[in-house]
Amino acid sequence: MPKSRTAGARSGEARGILALPVLLLALLVGCGGGGGSDPVSLADAGPPVVDNKGCTIYGDPPRPLAQVSLDGTLDDILQTVFSCAAYNGEVLEGWSDADGTPRKACMINTGGATPQHKLPMLVWLHATLASSTGFFTTSLLKTIPTADLSADPQRPGYILLLPMGRVIDQFLPFPLNTGISWDHWYRNMDRNSPYLNVDVAAIDHFIAVVKQRGIVDTNRVFVSGWSEGADMATLYGLNTPGVAATEPYSTTSPFDDTRSDPCTVKPFATNQRPYNLILRACDTGAACKYGTQFVEELANGVLPVSMLDETILNDYGTARVYQCDASCDDITGNPARQAFGGYIHGIWPLGWNDQYLQYFRDHPQQ
Repeated sequence: MPKSRTAGARSGEARGILALPVLLLALLVGCGGGGGSDPVSLADAGPPVVDNKGCTIYGDPPRPLAQVSLDGTLDDILQTVFSCAAYNGEVLEGWSDADGTPRKACMINTGGATPQHKLPMLVWLHATLASSTGFFTTSLLKTIPTADLSADPQRPGYILLLPMGRVIDQFLPFPLNTGISWDHWYRNMDRNSPYLNVDVAAIDHFIAVVKQRGIVDTNRVFVSGWSEGADMATLYGLNTPGVAATEPYSTTSPFDDTRSDPCTVKPFATNQRPYNLILRACDTGAACKYGTQFVEELANGVLPVSMLDETILNDYGTARVYQCDASCDDITGNPARQAFGGYIHGIWPLGWNDQYLQYFRDHPQQ
């Protein structure tokens, strides 16, 4: 493993986005710098005050909505093909967040959960591009009625919940400085605060909507995501009671990535539950290297080592390896391999789906 670094001290990483393989692939390089505070130790005393560095006690100020977005336009097109209804899903809507933004989610219950037959629930957060339609490129859709997430042969299947992000200004390069995403840069996770992160509130809301139907095995609520969605999944899963385990794919740290975050904070986790970060040995902007460093940060007093896992996959996403590929390093790597890392960042590791789901099965709420 690379040597662990303190919060906010990384040289940075490039950000990739989810790409539907037949539509779009992109390599993102984040930028920025600065410092931050530890919001866990500070009481909520009103609207977050912005200091002379442009930061708040929660890191960055809330990201504003964007008026125009390239991937927002693309998503409008994709939604006509990869719609929730087309996959026997139900659109959950009719609720607006504290900023007045209408929010929605897609729930797929082809596993047949009922109050008499409760099933686990997987909350899956999309990447910057393609929103919830990205899930339909993972080959996980066919596992919803059959996968064993309950460790009970009489209860195969699970409920899938796909919340939708917002079109916001992001700390990413043009043209993805705006996009459908999650504000993991503003880290107010205090559910008693009127200034709670509105994306966190939206995810909370839709989880509650499904739970209110009495169909969820509440000991088996899991959180995952891809790329920027993995950032939000990490922030959310590590700080939301009732989440049994969190398993994001292809991210680094939503707390202290200095090249894509002007206002870093120390990593924190109020929900002390298992966490497994899935990485590719070769990924965009040396995400493997920086993701490994993030896991080491978590092991340094944030989460018990016994609750931490790191899964590094080969180029094909079919087998586990135990170190990052130096040829893909963002500083010393080979340009061709760096470009390849950007390419495969946009492809879900289909060959690892069984192991991905098994991790959830093996980590219910205790």
